[in-house]
Amino acid sequence: MYQLLATDIDDTLLAPDGSLPEVNVLALNRLRKAGVIVVLSSGRATISMRAVAAKLFPPEDPGYLISFNGAQVISLAEPKPLVDRPVPADAVRDIVTFTRKRNILLQGYDEVAFLSERDDPRCQAYGQAVDMTHRLVPDLAEALPQGSAKLLVLDDPTEIPRLKRSLDALAGGRFETTISKPSYLEIVGTGVSKGSALAELAAICNVPLSQTVAIGDSMNDIEMIQAAGLGLAVANARQEVRHAAAIVLKRSAAEGAMEEVTERFFSS
Repeated sequence: MYQLLATDIDDTLLAPDGSLPEVNVLALNRLRKAGVIVVLSSGRATISMRAVAAKLFPPEDPGYLISFNGAQVISLAEPKPLVDRPVPADAVRDIVTFTRKRNILLQGYDEVAFLSERDDPRCQAYGQAVDMTHRLVPDLAEALPQGSAKLLVLDDPTEIPRLKRSLDALAGGRFETTISKPSYLEIVGTGVSKGSALAELAAICNVPLSQTVAIGDSMNDIEMIQAAGLGLAVANARQEVRHAAAIVLKRSAAEGAMEEVTERFFSS
């Protein structure tokens, strides 16, 4: 039986409306009781993921998180991240300048909130979706002198591919970009991905990558799916993710994808 399961959160574990189907909770609890290490892996901030983890992990078995698209690896039993690889401060400054000139909405993150230089209905919607506090700042780069675990560009889905190309050209080896949702362009440090974080966490847990399973639905899940011993895509996954996965599940997040994973790949 596989030893570790890493699952994306939004549209993989959670239903499209943000609810957590009870069938998925029960399936993951069965895995944990069988000794499987369950890891939540997301582009979300650590503080947002903790709220989801509290619904799944009991205090005596708190589990692990891969947050900020792999920039942080967290043991919920420890006060500090096991891995912490932020976007460096000089890169944050250049990205802020780039987006400010083009009137593009950009968010950064500190330990407790997401930050932006202007208010926007999209910020309000984002905060509600991930249950996070929003803080307005006059200068995003100055507010993040140590860099940011990630940055997030929010724009029209038709503009995101063009912005990705422009920011990739600006990177200079300091950061990388990935699309998590059609209107979300995620910016992380060089070499940071859910896949690299999975490899680091597996090593920390002394689990061979061949004994890991990863499941997701969106573009930022592809590296994790490819890194795992068994890579899965939920039925509602984007086409690119379905192509990257070894197996596409029959169920979506809302239909209880975790129960299918448990029954098909973790039955002894």
